[in-house]
Amino acid sequence: MSFGSVKLTHNDGTMHHLGIDERAVAPQVVLTPDPLEVPQYAALLTNAEKVGEYREYVTYTGLWNGVPLSVMSCGFGCMPMAIAVEELHHLGVRRAAKIARCPALLPELHPGTLLAASGAVRGDGATREYVGLPYPAVPDMALLSRLLRQGVGYGIFRSHDCAGLETPLTEDGRDRLRRWQALGVSALDGETSALYVVSGILGMQTVSLAALSENYATGEAAETFDRAALFCAAAEALTCC
Repeated sequence: MSFGSVKLTHNDGTMHHLGIDERAVAPQVVLTPDPLEVPQYAALLTNAEKVGEYREYVTYTGLWNGVPLSVMSCGFGCMPMAIAVEELHHLGVRRAAKIARCPALLPELHPGTLLAASGAVRGDGATREYVGLPYPAVPDMALLSRLLRQGVGYGIFRSHDCAGLETPLTEDGRDRLRRWQALGVSALDGETSALYVVSGILGMQTVSLAALSENYATGEAAETFDRAALFCAAAEALTCC
């Protein structure tokens, strides 16, 4: 039995939240939380055009090595990510990769490196409305393998609705972090669990990729951010045969 997702549109046929229709988006999409970063990633495409801006969802579509590719903001957190994945599914999108900067938890992980999520701890509330916690938050293995062949590392991410509570700056933040460090969780983010759970239910191929911004275990921070390397790794994984 298929999941009962309903396509909701405006009178002009555009999606209720994304504000775009099937003509605007490519079959593969790079997602990033911050709408202000979308034009910077779109500049790496050929013939990129802005095709949508509605609520937190800004969308550009162009070509990557001759293959149609869109880049879209998904908002911060699992609720807007779930909306993005579900509505993209109704627009015929087959593959998506989320890119962002995330803090690392394990001392051996160095800021500035790329890390793919081999799974996610479901610390959010949105995915529980879709399916119970026994359902795993895992990526598409073909997309993950493509990233690993590029030399990207991998590890478990923890997605949490209140990421600000799990930093060394909060009163009990270090205690909370030590729990996940002891369990081998590599990094923290706010969207990967929703990306994986909702796409798994809907039969989409997805993967989550992060540039490590800092390390909560060592206090080390990245001085620079290679935006192009992050985007290119995701774009190659989505478009290569």
